[in-house]
Amino acid sequence: MNLNKLNIIQFMPYFPPHKWWLETVWEEIGKYWVKNDYWEFINIVTEFNQDEIFEKSEKIIFENNIIWYKKDWYEVLVCPSFEIINNFPIYKIWDKKYKLIKKYLKNKFLKNNDEYKIITHTRFFLTSFIWWLFAKKNKLDWIHIEHWSEYVKLSSKIKSQISYFYDRIIGKWIFKKANKILAISKASKDFINNNFIKKNIDVFYRWIDLKELKWAKNWELKLVFIWRLVKLKWVDFLLKAYSEINLNMQIDIIWDWEELDNLIKLSSKLWINNKVNFLWFKNKEFINNYLSNNNLILINPSYQEWLPTTVIEWLFYKNIVIASNVWWTSEISSHNDLILFESWNIKELWKKIIESIKYFERLEWLSFQFINERFNRQNNIFKLYNYVK
Repeated sequence: MNLNKLNIIQFMPYFPPHKWWLETVWEEIGKYWVKNDYWEFINIVTEFNQDEIFEKSEKIIFENNIIWYKKDWYEVLVCPSFEIINNFPIYKIWDKKYKLIKKYLKNKFLKNNDEYKIITHTRFFLTSFIWWLFAKKNKLDWIHIEHWSEYVKLSSKIKSQISYFYDRIIGKWIFKKANKILAISKASKDFINNNFIKKNIDVFYRWIDLKELKWAKNWELKLVFIWRLVKLKWVDFLLKAYSEINLNMQIDIIWDWEELDNLIKLSSKLWINNKVNFLWFKNKEFINNYLSNNNLILINPSYQEWLPTTVIEWLFYKNIVIASNVWWTSEISSHNDLILFESWNIKELWKKIIESIKYFERLEWLSFQFINERFNRQNNIFKLYNYVK
């Protein structure tokens, strides 16, 4: 299939190996964009966690300065930056390297006379606002991809209120000025249209690039949580629910992060430490094998969620999932092996756990084919090309 060249300059607040979700998804998209011959893909990222990758990669040199590296056929240009608050990066716009990167980009699309488009992500990062200015100045189409379907909730009412007013100004500006908006879920699309601006918005579901492994399920049934141990995942809520139902069944907690020590203490306080198995951080290979070789009921109690990638992966590996019905979790599958409960309702959660154990054999594997179709990599990367062309 002969396709027109379509070069992408993508601006990211963070980039792997920084451990969140957003950056991993769009690293994958850049890689397969180039691999599928849609043409060039350049990532502009902040400097956090980039040193390790830089040392192993081919360097990009411009005007006798290293402006960072090439990896998996795409370029990564790293802007000097700092965090004014946690997880809110800001460029050092006075830094020489920042100015060199802007000059490098401008030279690239002026010299080649090829079509370039700007992609930004998530309305409340300043990276989105700053690069709108760059797109406007250089007369480039700007596509904004929105990931959230709710206003941001922070640790206090005052902070949340400040965030709300910031969102009403900067967020609305971004949605109004973008040449095109994509949403990663129907919930995100509805949120934008209902709260910011009435505009035609396409829904782009990401993919899960998983290999179909040989299933060899062990007979033992386990309860499991896998992912970062942070407040909004609400694993403490899960442990409290588990402690109330007196099950003769172990629960595995896989991963680490800021809440790990608190959760270990809580399990002792609830007298369930002999039944809670903290496995700490495990790599992707371990987790995929774990998911495919065990009969599992996986629980995602988050009270705030974007696209719960974990839920998709867990269903793909033919397990039962109990998840809080937040944001757009319900869009992942309509089959009965995805069991939803209302966030904050501890009694409903432990009822769902009991029911899923009782009816496990009736429920498993129902979503596998649906997940394979909706979150297919080859189909979705081609959809993205058509949306932004």
